[in-house]
Amino acid sequence: MNVSDVMMSDVESCHSNSSLEDIAISMWNNDCGSVPIVDEHNKLIGMITDRDIAMGAALKHKPLWEVTASEVTGSQSVFTCDANDDIHTALEIMRQNKIRRLPIVNEAGELKGILSIGDVIGATERGNRSSLPYQDTMKTLKSVFVHH
Repeated sequence: MNVSDVMMSDVESCHSNSSLEDIAISMWNNDCGSVPIVDEHNKLIGMITDRDIAMGAALKHKPLWEVTASEVTGSQSVFTCDANDDIHTALEIMRQNKIRRLPIVNEAGELKGILSIGDVIGATERGNRSSLPYQDTMKTLKSVFVHH
């Protein structure tokens, strides 16, 4: 099973100069907790989460419309994989880095989708040969959600 079999391709993104207010509204409208940050060529340059927005609001002491994505994400590492990678490669990246959402990029670094832990759970069924094995999903969940 490849990442492309599980990931979401239709993903909202933002730019580094997008306000936290605009990003939060996008998260609300799209029922998501993370938005990829891309440049003018749709190349992934970062990720912003609902937690980043909350912490940015608390620490910057400014209204959300006055704070940009780049002000709260800084130089955070971004982990990715390719849509053609085996799903177990993606799960290993998620486990090692304790991340719930993994951006999917092509060889040029352009955003192609996102793989969330929810997508992984949805692909998991016991006894179905075409699905993701239950034990692989549970191993990932335990790694990602263990308090660190």
